[in-house]
Amino acid sequence: MTRKDVYVVPHCHWDAEWYFTCEDSHILLIENIDYLLDLLESREDFPSYIFDGLSIVLDEYLQIRPENAGRLRKLIRERRLQVGPWYTQCDSLLIRTESLIRNLQCGINIAEGFGHSMNIGYMPDIFGQHTWLPALYRDLGIEYCVLQRGVYTDQLDGDLNFKWQAPNQVSIATNYLYYGYGPGKFLAADDDYLTHRLLPILQRLGEMNSHTDNLLLPCGGDQVLPNALFPQTVEKLNQLGLPYHFKMASYEDYMEETWREHDFSHTIEGELYACQKSRIHRTCHSTRYDIKRQTWQTEHLLLDKLEPLTVIASQLNIHWPEPLMEELWKKVFSAHAHNGIEASNADAVNHNIIHRLMGVERSALSLINLLKKKISHSIAATLGESNILVVFNCDLHPHYQLVSAVVFTQQQNFTLSRNGVTAAHSVVSQQRLSGGQRVIVTAAGEKLEAVEDYWRSEILFPVSDLNGLGYQTWQVNETASAVSVSLPQLSQSIENDCYRVDIDNGDITLTDRHSGERYPALLHFSDCADDGDEFDFAPLEHDTPLTASPFKVIAAETLAHTAWMTLECSLQLPSDITHRRAKERDQSMTIRTRLELRQGENWLRVQHELTNAACDHRLRVHLNTPISSPQFSWADQGFSLVRRETVSRYVDGWREKGFVEKPVPIYTMENGVFLRDDTHCVGVLTKGIKEYEVLPENNALALTLFRSVGLLGKDDTPWRPGRASGINNKVVPTPDAQMLQTMVFDYAVFITPPQSDTALFSACTRYRERYLTYQFQALNTFEERLERFTLPMPSAPQKLAAEWLSLSNPQIQVSLCKPGSIGEITLRLFNPGEQEETFSLTSPYALQLWRVSLRDEKQEPLSGEITLRPCDYLTLSLALAQ
Repeated sequence: MTRKDVYVVPHCHWDAEWYFTCEDSHILLIENIDYLLDLLESREDFPSYIFDGLSIVLDEYLQIRPENAGRLRKLIRERRLQVGPWYTQCDSLLIRTESLIRNLQCGINIAEGFGHSMNIGYMPDIFGQHTWLPALYRDLGIEYCVLQRGVYTDQLDGDLNFKWQAPNQVSIATNYLYYGYGPGKFLAADDDYLTHRLLPILQRLGEMNSHTDNLLLPCGGDQVLPNALFPQTVEKLNQLGLPYHFKMASYEDYMEETWREHDFSHTIEGELYACQKSRIHRTCHSTRYDIKRQTWQTEHLLLDKLEPLTVIASQLNIHWPEPLMEELWKKVFSAHAHNGIEASNADAVNHNIIHRLMGVERSALSLINLLKKKISHSIAATLGESNILVVFNCDLHPHYQLVSAVVFTQQQNFTLSRNGVTAAHSVVSQQRLSGGQRVIVTAAGEKLEAVEDYWRSEILFPVSDLNGLGYQTWQVNETASAVSVSLPQLSQSIENDCYRVDIDNGDITLTDRHSGERYPALLHFSDCADDGDEFDFAPLEHDTPLTASPFKVIAAETLAHTAWMTLECSLQLPSDITHRRAKERDQSMTIRTRLELRQGENWLRVQHELTNAACDHRLRVHLNTPISSPQFSWADQGFSLVRRETVSRYVDGWREKGFVEKPVPIYTMENGVFLRDDTHCVGVLTKGIKEYEVLPENNALALTLFRSVGLLGKDDTPWRPGRASGINNKVVPTPDAQMLQTMVFDYAVFITPPQSDTALFSACTRYRERYLTYQFQALNTFEERLERFTLPMPSAPQKLAAEWLSLSNPQIQVSLCKPGSIGEITLRLFNPGEQEETFSLTSPYALQLWRVSLRDEKQEPLSGEITLRPCDYLTLSLALAQ
């Protein structure tokens, strides 16, 4: 037997919070790094230590030990302590791809500021691997990847080293941790350990590395203290005459030396979500729906609204607290950390996570209010008007759809006009608000003075000529004429220019008004028992799914720009798993559903609202489709759609084959999921719903609305045999995860002729909405967060309309628009289609344009028509000369 080299890599896997809180781990972190610094400084035979590829640990440690910054910097510069490239290691299948990129950028910048960021895309524990990570790593300058979860053994082709390839054909040298990150955690040289643990592991690793004699042995575990005895143990092992040579090393050492000796040619493509050797926990994507929805909402505010608005504000020389953005993103990253966003945590941890996200949302809304107000104040000064409505386009594409806005007026009726032309609007809702009282200070004391009542109106109106990254101003003209109030009707149908919705005998029927094709019984609810834990759904033996009563129309209304209908149905549920087993349905749930068809939209907007009072169950909505026995689904992930099987090829005999988890075809989406055949495309666009399953035997698409479970950690469930995940001999009650609360679910449905991938991405963007509105007025000071406070306003007047940047080709999608380096703008564009596309960026101002890396390094100047390959992305930096 040829002697093999065993690379012993000391490391720790650092969960910031899980069944313990961040307060607990913070104390552990201080103790751990204090010990680690002393160890590395005093022991030259302990060459390096990997701190889980994280940079957040530097921030958190130095909050308490700022005096040790120099010690850290020296060890990191010498590559003896290795951190980065992550800020927090996030579960990549549940967040926006831009959040993933920003996390890595932040982690690398911090680590390099201390001397070195680990040259490894390190993912020891996250639940599935994002299809675009190989390209993102390479674009960030990272040469290697080491990961644990997501690979089927038959994908390996005889080697644990392979090339992992992204959809744009960019690949990265990768090693798969077949035994996870802890096979050498208790490394020892005694006979019992050698015979029963170490040597069988090394023999198997040798068999699985057919093209190299280098074996990677990670030696660490969760929150472990560095083992100071590893060097002595390695020395003892080398004295035993084994067919192995052991050496202390880092992941960088192993990958650099192994790939230098052999260029492994085998390639694995795309998303990695196998659950053969390591659990993926596919159904925790619907655990703690409140956290999933709040994550979506927070990311949406930051990426689609606030950051583009800051670009507009920067071009107008509007002052705002720019450094705050970095702190907001760091809070988001801490919520996205592994286990965090999955919500497989103790209740106290999930409480912290959702409040972190809500705090970022509040700050984002305050910044949006600040910037809108400053810009609108300057416009009002130019116009000499005190009642204007400003619409901001936060996209690079022209805005041509309806805009929703809130308008306050003294009179009930009003009009909107621009450039002397009045635009029709629809009042979706309206209420009279009390003006309250004004406090007047007089010599005789305080005097209360009544303030006249006023009206709050939610409206829809069309905007058609607002080009990319700009704004336009509308005048709000109050009128004293009488208002005809239309009361909601009990009509059984609504329609727009694309669809008609009818309620037929308690079912929803969708009709395509162009083709005349009808889709009866469009959706229904299905509720089943959930006998699992926060990590995984578990079916209950002999359980029969429960369905809701027929839909009943509560209200309906048709306006000039929209038509809506409110429905109710009810579910009779068992109150918990005990009553479910006994077939006792003792708890009622009322579900209120709002259907809306807006003019110009080729999708049906759906909203469900319910209050859950039952435990231990899973609620889904099933969408019936015209796709017969679909074999594949498509969902967006990053800059392309990923195709997935609707029936796993690995599911037959999975237990007998030793799978650690049943390979159920339950998947995640970033924004949407689609089914296709030769004549139809069925799409669902979501806002915070993350989990779906195709039911080919029923021609249906199931969206998981929420899971209700009360435990963290449960042994031997039907889909997950063996020990509980992570925590041995401990079950943590999680009553908050029963989701006994009111919840709202938003999505849109369309059934059309076949559409291109690009058209589907465009639909996701339009449904998500990338615009803002602001009324400059003096009646209401509570609608937006900072209205009540006096703020410094800019003195320079602004034009009534402006635009900065438009994208010429509608096939090109926008992923990012934010301020870049001083005076510059950073854009990320992508082409999800199958054809090469050319585009140009137009502006009233002179443009200087560069192609840049994800590290914002300028690579080449660009001008004129730019070509973007199919299924690829491009990052640009530009400066506008005004």
